[in-house]
Amino acid sequence: MKAIFIGLILLIPFAAHSQLKPGYDKQEYLELLRISRKQFEKKAIKDSIPEPREYQMVYRSAVGPLKNRWDLWVNGRGTAIISIMGSTNAQESWLENFYAAMVPAKGVLQLNDSTKFDYHLAQSPKATVHIGWLLGMANLSGSIVEQINKAYKGKGIKDFIIMGHSQGAAIAYLLRSYLADMQTKGIIPKSITFKTYCSAPPKAGNVYYAYDYEFLTAGGWGISVTNASDWVPQTPFTIQTMADFNMPNPFTNAKAVIKQQPFFVRLYVNHVYNRIKKTPEKAQKTYEDYLGHLVYKFVKKSMPQFKEPVYSPNGLFTRIGSPVILMPDDSYNRKFTDSKNIFLNHDFGAYYYLAQNQ
Repeated sequence: MKAIFIGLILLIPFAAHSQLKPGYDKQEYLELLRISRKQFEKKAIKDSIPEPREYQMVYRSAVGPLKNRWDLWVNGRGTAIISIMGSTNAQESWLENFYAAMVPAKGVLQLNDSTKFDYHLAQSPKATVHIGWLLGMANLSGSIVEQINKAYKGKGIKDFIIMGHSQGAAIAYLLRSYLADMQTKGIIPKSITFKTYCSAPPKAGNVYYAYDYEFLTAGGWGISVTNASDWVPQTPFTIQTMADFNMPNPFTNAKAVIKQQPFFVRLYVNHVYNRIKKTPEKAQKTYEDYLGHLVYKFVKKSMPQFKEPVYSPNGLFTRIGSPVILMPDDSYNRKFTDSKNIFLNHDFGAYYYLAQNQ
């Protein structure tokens, strides 16, 4: 009887909607972890995280070609949660993570022979994002936009929280940027408010994308929660070349300055300058060859008609969003001791324990 009553409430359009508040809210985050955890079978992850307390799931998407999926949850006060599932044990899911070349934050992806994905995630032409997670977001975006409009028109829901843990967090960054563009274009209503929680987030783009995202979500609307002992938020590797700096910069005319030096000084400084300049450039090219062109060949097995994009010569991955740091203490270190589990500090259980006790 209780379940039927809750279901009827969720079907009633909301005359007024609850007002989301900016900033990190501990109880809000704990409920989001409970919801995000529900996307995985209990046997897949062993922990004691309880069931969601306030929200009910009303929609679950189909699984995409790279094993991405998302759920829609709503409460009785006019707030909805877009919960994006993170990495699974499937090979396709991990190929998405390793497909780590960069592409411009504005462009078009040819997903198949009949589908082009037009995206605009940042204003800066120097902004770049992780191609694998962009693909994951692209495969989910259509149903997300459809369900947002359906919830808005049918139930009057104007407050949405976007939640993702791990790979889901990386996709959540890009989704938030994409939805901002959808609002600008009038595809979804401008009156909708979005708040984003990226939990255990890897680095989804370069510093210029981060600037844009943080400007978009300024004032506490884009929260990134990190366990200080978790290695995943430190990935992918960051490679910075001289081309990554804003202009003008002291490296622009470095060669001209070096030419003004005495002969032997010029020889030595030139040698050092070339080593500093060329080493990261070579590393970036290797990154693109292996985590771009090579991984693409495997991704293509899951998306046979996906056309390989032109990659950006950029590897300046950086941390994104307003940081909330969960700091392990002695009690945490005594509880989480399995050194053989590389995801010990990354899993839901670790984040839930830290969030609950801080």
